[in-house]
Amino acid sequence: MEDTRLKDVAKEKKSDIKPRRTKYRVLIIRSERTFMVNSMITNLRNSDCEVQEVTFNVKEIGQYQDKTDLMILYSDRDIGSYLGALVYLRDLCMEKSKQLIVIGSREELDEITENIPAHLLIDTIERPLDMNAFVEKVMSLKSEDVVELHKKSILVVDDDASYVQLLREWLKDDYRVGMARSGVQAITWLARNNVDLILLDYEMPVTNGLQVLEMLRSEQFSKDIPVMFLTGKSDKESIMKVMALKPAGYMLKNITRFQLLANLENYFAKESYEKSQ
Repeated sequence: MEDTRLKDVAKEKKSDIKPRRTKYRVLIIRSERTFMVNSMITNLRNSDCEVQEVTFNVKEIGQYQDKTDLMILYSDRDIGSYLGALVYLRDLCMEKSKQLIVIGSREELDEITENIPAHLLIDTIERPLDMNAFVEKVMSLKSEDVVELHKKSILVVDDDASYVQLLREWLKDDYRVGMARSGVQAITWLARNNVDLILLDYEMPVTNGLQVLEMLRSEQFSKDIPVMFLTGKSDKESIMKVMALKPAGYMLKNITRFQLLANLENYFAKESYEKSQ
């Protein structure tokens, strides 16, 4: 059944890549338009940011999820009433590496981080809000975002959520990292995003790495993206099976952070050299 869904998703046309907007795009998620929210919007716009605002409504947030560089969750009441939005934002941070700052009382921040783990957040800011420090924080992220654009992009595809998160933590300082936990998520992500390399789990259930690779190579938007397999099996027969698919390479899942980064650095250096010839 998942194969059928993969084919349906893959039929989506990848939109033409448009030049990045010069303004930093900020989405404020709030319950009501309060004086503080108005002040945040005014100060950010005065700092040359493009600001949109939505309520804690999943559909509203979803309309802007691919049109924003930074999301700011501003809580000024019982945040527990918006559990659905918190879960949705958590998934955006984990699967799309979206940047999120949360602002609230100490109690609200504690409740938010119960639903969105702190390591997925850019920052937590306790009210009352220091507006100057807040704007400086956003501007620093804007500068970092420009640097981020020049990093290579890697999509990690693995059904093991904890392993995907571990790789993200290892890679995020040197690469832009996308995450997918199934073939469907991977194809959907690639239909909308550019990527320089895919790290693909060979032993995923339902739709395995081979099937996902075949889908990737059958679609215009992903057929030329190099794929490295991740495998937990180190015996000769398993490795031969992996290499028969002619991937860009393979890595064992018990690899260390140092080895992973060294392998990737060597791969991209070799790729850059070959392109220059």
